[in-house]
Amino acid sequence: MFNLKKKKGILEVGELRAKNFIESISFDFVANLPIIEVEIENKKYRFLFDTGALSVVPISLVHELCLEVIQEIDVSDSQEENTSAFLYTLPSLKVGDLEFCEYVVVASDFTKSLPLSCLGFDGIFGYNFLSELVVGVSYAKKEITLCDRLHSVSDYIQTPLIFDGHSGPRFEINFPFRNISFVIDSGKNDGISLAVTEELGAFKKYSKSHKEIRGLFSSSFSGVKEEELETIYLLENFNITKNIEIKRYPVSLNDGLESLVGNSFLKNFDIILDFKKKMFYLKQLDKSKIEKNFNDSFGFFLHWDETRKLYISALSSDSVASNAGLKLGDRILELDGRDTYEFTKEEYCKLFLALNSDEESYESLNRLELTIKTDSTIKRVVLKK
Repeated sequence: MFNLKKKKGILEVGELRAKNFIESISFDFVANLPIIEVEIENKKYRFLFDTGALSVVPISLVHELCLEVIQEIDVSDSQEENTSAFLYTLPSLKVGDLEFCEYVVVASDFTKSLPLSCLGFDGIFGYNFLSELVVGVSYAKKEITLCDRLHSVSDYIQTPLIFDGHSGPRFEINFPFRNISFVIDSGKNDGISLAVTEELGAFKKYSKSHKEIRGLFSSSFSGVKEEELETIYLLENFNITKNIEIKRYPVSLNDGLESLVGNSFLKNFDIILDFKKKMFYLKQLDKSKIEKNFNDSFGFFLHWDETRKLYISALSSDSVASNAGLKLGDRILELDGRDTYEFTKEEYCKLFLALNSDEESYESLNRLELTIKTDSTIKRVVLKK
């Protein structure tokens, strides 16, 4: 997610050439992220639908269209990595029958950074394209609705939407110790992440348990961090307004710049974001209290690079994997009978997508067999939940 450091007003330009419209767009849900089809200069692209990020086009398109730089800005992503980026004006982008003209974008190459490149999207359809819209998202139907006015919301709970056009839209979650504002981030595949480390004492008081994840387990546009530490608390009894009660849900504390709510939590609802009137509407799909425990996993993450091939990139504290003696950096030679010693980037991507889909995941297994190389030793490890 990009965070502008200066000259914010430039993001408020652009023209949507449509009136009195309702446009429904289907999306592919890849690794818990919504991917839509857009058209630029009669060519189709796959864009991440990301309410938490500024819009991004592939760098190759900048060269093809000979786009001129209109400004250089300082940006930081959700991993707190700072860099500079150039702003361009994109002449036209189409989503369905809607045409967006003269909107500001940045450029990036999503083919170079693993595991982001495994997702196969070309750019980002971000919050600055949405600022004049009413946006509905149905995770159950895998459908996004873009319209110019609010329609029936009789079954929805409403709460204020905080949006200034210069960063992602926000809403408040009511914790026992205080209310906290979160970015609604459809470009985040997991749940609730809090960037306010000062709340550590309160989280210890109001949670029943916690765990730590250390290593490399997340990525952003700037790549991946080789060493991260995230503490996840199982927090109880908080709510969104007085009407939506969360009985139990994991909430992570980390050193990121933004507090975010991603798709794993948002897909409990049908949601509508009224950017024009600044209201957020939620319809809970299951009327019982929302409840989720820690993931029933083996407690390790995998990554791949040209040198180390497939290896253990992160471990959870007091997990099956850590208790079995797995260590960060251990190379995976076999995974459940599958030879991975000569894994390619493409084979890693297939595994990554399988492990991050709802249909097929090692988290759904009760037993996993690994052959690993740790230092100069090769050993076989059987993990059982």
